[in-house]
Amino acid sequence: MNWLPLLGAVALFAIGLRLSALFSGSETGFYRVSFLRLNIDANDGDPIAKRLCWYAQNPSYFVATTLIGNNLANDLTTIAISIGIAEVFQQSGGSAEIVTTILFTPIIFIFGEMVPKNLYYRSPSMLLKRYSHWFDFFYRAFWLISTPLVVITRYLERFSPDRSKPAQLVLGRQRLVKVLEEGHLEGLLSNSQKHLVRGMFNTAAQSVKKLLIPQNEITGVTRTTDAAEIIELAQRNQLSFIPIRARGNSSEWTSYLKLVDLITSPAPIIPAVYNMPRLQSDFSMLESLYILRNSSSAYGAIFENDKQLGIVSQLDLVKALCSSNGPLMMTRTAL
Repeated sequence: MNWLPLLGAVALFAIGLRLSALFSGSETGFYRVSFLRLNIDANDGDPIAKRLCWYAQNPSYFVATTLIGNNLANDLTTIAISIGIAEVFQQSGGSAEIVTTILFTPIIFIFGEMVPKNLYYRSPSMLLKRYSHWFDFFYRAFWLISTPLVVITRYLERFSPDRSKPAQLVLGRQRLVKVLEEGHLEGLLSNSQKHLVRGMFNTAAQSVKKLLIPQNEITGVTRTTDAAEIIELAQRNQLSFIPIRARGNSSEWTSYLKLVDLITSPAPIIPAVYNMPRLQSDFSMLESLYILRNSSSAYGAIFENDKQLGIVSQLDLVKALCSSNGPLMMTRTAL
């Protein structure tokens, strides 16, 4: 028996197994790695992170390289087994090759697929960076084969229904939430900041009427109410801002008083009265909060077809914004 071909077969099998581990693991690591972390490292000048970000922006080349690499690895292991069997069992025919291939399949699966995928799953960034130079080498080596595949794929995509843009619009929020979760895991966002952004997602497009305080539930005063009575009412209902009925229209609430002004102002001086911004019933919560914040108003008057439906508190809008479960899970401020 000639040992040189046998040693060559063993070396070829080891190379194929290693290539299978590289490409299988890189594929898992690519879909597992935090691209937010890679972008931060790339902006800091890390050349390896910049290269991985390029693959993220051109995933077709990455996928083509891994597919070609995996096929090459499988071919090398198959050829190595065939050469080894031909040297050891020269008179056995094809049955020995079949049996040996079946016996070697668990080894290839465990050390060429399962173990590398688990390692890259647990430490994707570290392993992708460590073996990125090898992946770049094979990307350049396979370029003549992978480029036509990418071109053909992109050409065929032109004949398929254009569903990519709607899908991106639908999945945009989920992708951004994923980025925020990655930022939290990487220590870039605190837990409260993550909840704040989630609350904003739940609140942004919902109607301000969800937090509407109806006219008949508003606890307020008129312009002729005595100051002591107003203070007592505010303390009893734990109000910092007291709504005031409109002059000449007892069914509308368009202004309010600040309790602190009422307490600190001398008796002869009438405290300032603040007007409520006018909000339409079709305004979103985020839009309404923006208007109230810009005008430094505690309340906003909600109208529909020039008829007031009620008022909304800036505090309620802020609570809805900060609630990760959205406004339906919070309690409205009592008036």
